[in-house]
Amino acid sequence: MPWTLPALALLLAGAAPLPPTAAPVAADKGGPIAPADIMRLHDMRDVEMSPDGRTILFTVQPQMATFGPEQRTIWSVPTDGSAPARRFVTSAGADDTPRWSPDGSSIAFLSNRKNPLSGGADTGFEFKPDVSAGPGAPVDATPPTAPAASGEPSRQLWVIARDGGEATPLTALPGDIADFAWSPDGTRIAFLSADPDTPAEKADRAAKRDWVEMDKTRHVTRLWILDLASHAARRVSPANVSVSNMAWSPDGKRMAVRVTDTTAINEYFYHSRIALFDPISGTVGKTLIEHAAEGPLWSPDGTAILGSEIRTPGFIGIGARVYDLTTDMLSALADDHPGLLTQVRWSADSRSIVALSFEQTRSKLVRIARGTGRVTPLAQLDGEASDITASRDGRRLAVSLSTPDRPADVWTIDGARVRPVTTINPQVATWKLGQVRQISWTNSRDGKAIHGVLVTPPGYVPGTPIKTVVQIHGGPEWAWWSGWLGSWHEWAQMLATHGYAVLLPNPRGSDGQGTAFARAVGNDWGGMDYQDVLDGVDMLVARKIADPARLGIGGWSYGGFLSAWAVTHGDRFKAAVVGAGPTDMTAMARITDTPDFTTGYFGEPSAHLADLDGVSSVRLLDHVHTPVLVLHGEQDTRVPVTLGLEFYRGLKLLGKPAEMVRYPREPHWFHEPEHQADIQRRVLAWFDAHL
Repeated sequence: MPWTLPALALLLAGAAPLPPTAAPVAADKGGPIAPADIMRLHDMRDVEMSPDGRTILFTVQPQMATFGPEQRTIWSVPTDGSAPARRFVTSAGADDTPRWSPDGSSIAFLSNRKNPLSGGADTGFEFKPDVSAGPGAPVDATPPTAPAASGEPSRQLWVIARDGGEATPLTALPGDIADFAWSPDGTRIAFLSADPDTPAEKADRAAKRDWVEMDKTRHVTRLWILDLASHAARRVSPANVSVSNMAWSPDGKRMAVRVTDTTAINEYFYHSRIALFDPISGTVGKTLIEHAAEGPLWSPDGTAILGSEIRTPGFIGIGARVYDLTTDMLSALADDHPGLLTQVRWSADSRSIVALSFEQTRSKLVRIARGTGRVTPLAQLDGEASDITASRDGRRLAVSLSTPDRPADVWTIDGARVRPVTTINPQVATWKLGQVRQISWTNSRDGKAIHGVLVTPPGYVPGTPIKTVVQIHGGPEWAWWSGWLGSWHEWAQMLATHGYAVLLPNPRGSDGQGTAFARAVGNDWGGMDYQDVLDGVDMLVARKIADPARLGIGGWSYGGFLSAWAVTHGDRFKAAVVGAGPTDMTAMARITDTPDFTTGYFGEPSAHLADLDGVSSVRLLDHVHTPVLVLHGEQDTRVPVTLGLEFYRGLKLLGKPAEMVRYPREPHWFHEPEHQADIQRRVLAWFDAHL
């Protein structure tokens, strides 16, 4: 989530000129962290261990905590850390999603680099219809075709030898390939790509007959199978479902797929389902797991399908599910576990599942027994992990892990021993960082234990009250972690090095204390969750950490909601930043692109107007006395920009102190580096000016 655009290029709504914030001493010389320092950090993901467990591939990108940056590179590192990581696949564009062939001899990956197949060059690959699908198979025996000359480079499938060398293109479709999977015998690759525009659709767009019919499904994502011997690809999934994930059965004869009936983002989030799929007939079988959030993953012995299920519509909280194909029974695993289970993976013997468990503010590696659902800790991770990969025999494991003193790196796990094998951001070792620690307190009304993270300035002397910012996370079902806290929307390290204490609370509604805790804010946004936050602030004041006269609050998405709620419910906070906040929940419930999100918390809008109105801070603007900075992306469909504008304009009409910045082209989660850097500069300048 990173960038750098001149302020004049932004659409400003009454925003004052941005004061210079250049630090007199650079971070690598012991000075405070500046937005420019954060923007020079690299992020990593796509951790993938070779079948023999000897080598790990991963993707590095030059933007922290963002999606779809323009440049990505695939790196390689020995699992034992015997040599430093090195660039393995690189180009001027984006190379990512490395996947080892079953025998470990080659790697397939996705890239938007210049593709010789699209120019008719002789590469040895001849695209032709696959006529082996059999009579009556409802497939399109259509060869992949070249991208339109006027379009942007598309993400295509490439392959490279394990030892490196030149990469070879495998496809040249009109649109992007979203995901892919090797067949177990390595002779085929299944991949996903959305249907391209028809000639009629292209003509309509050229003639500006480009109106949008709401909720009409077009261009579903289809499942293709590429035969590597014949170089022929065939589209095998039907046109009435959109496929988002797939997995081969161990014998390569069947597949499991995650599908939806439409292409709407709301359907993908809340109404995906996992089903069996016959790639020969193109038939999608019965549903195995409803409301699927992760998966499918086929057990190594071929007897079961693993996935995760959203346990309450509207909530992200998920539960591990196993469908036993021998008994046709679906089993829930560890639903009472006091943490959030993610990245579920089969063990090599098919008798248990390995997963990440986020508890309070840290991740653990755990094992879940297939039969009983019992959760056994395997390794405590000092931070927040986001990926798991393993060798074929399951004896070697690695994760992507960020810790309090470094952004994400590849860490290997050997029993209880956890150690890094990469150093992607070596410059951070020279920075004077804020101290990060997990803290807890109790709610003054019901005694519930609440956890969070406190970041204090370098060299902070305990018992010295200092200016303090409370940053609220998005969600509400999300959580702050005792790990790296520096990106365009994670301000704690930057603020701490500028003399702030930063409280990052995980109030009820957050992940990390089980499903009941996450569900506890249903129809109660701004109620006990806000009390949890206030009690955390009181705790810091009582400990003489926070100066009660210099308190600020801010956050993004739900963090923006609670920040707006705070300033409409008193003047305790002297400055606030409302980032992409749903300040009018009555409108939000009907205009967001994920309506199941709000109905999951509040119910159908027409039947709950009073409840939605009651948590809409825009109804209480006359109570605001705190200076408010509103930040919002103009292409946000999750929390549309009209909600930010309504809050800002309402404050201005009442003569209240408020400024707003609108960012062109940005959705809910920002992409452009210029905008990401600008947000950090403005947040720092806003709190400096008012605290």
